[in-house]
Amino acid sequence: MSAPFIFVGTHRVKPGKREEFTTYFTELCAGIVEPNEPRLHSFFGYAAPGSDVVTVVQVHPDADSMATHMNLIMEHISESYAEYLEPESTVQIYGSLSDELAQTVAGASQGSSDEAVTIREPFAGFSRLPAV
Repeated sequence: MSAPFIFVGTHRVKPGKREEFTTYFTELCAGIVEPNEPRLHSFFGYAAPGSDVVTVVQVHPDADSMATHMNLIMEHISESYAEYLEPESTVQIYGSLSDELAQTVAGASQGSSDEAVTIREPFAGFSRLPAV
């Protein structure tokens, strides 16, 4: 079965930095991620109005696409935590991945404990997303 690889990361923005983070993330999406990751199905940031909690949702065709993404944005992840995000994050992964990619994703979620990273592998279902 070929299931999409889904990443959901929830982060707390540093006090007073939400507007700056929103601008930074918008530029990251348009200038780095979208033009350099043609296989990535979807990449969005979500937040409730007035909240300092943001969630990033990514839908990849497979784990290789996620590995490409991580290689592309590692320096930007470090910058995000240094400038805009508190160190505590939670990460949910839906899909099959290698131990190496699991470690890379967990390591990128700075300050998160092992319990803050949840990995669930597919066992049944279907996708209507186009193959890339």
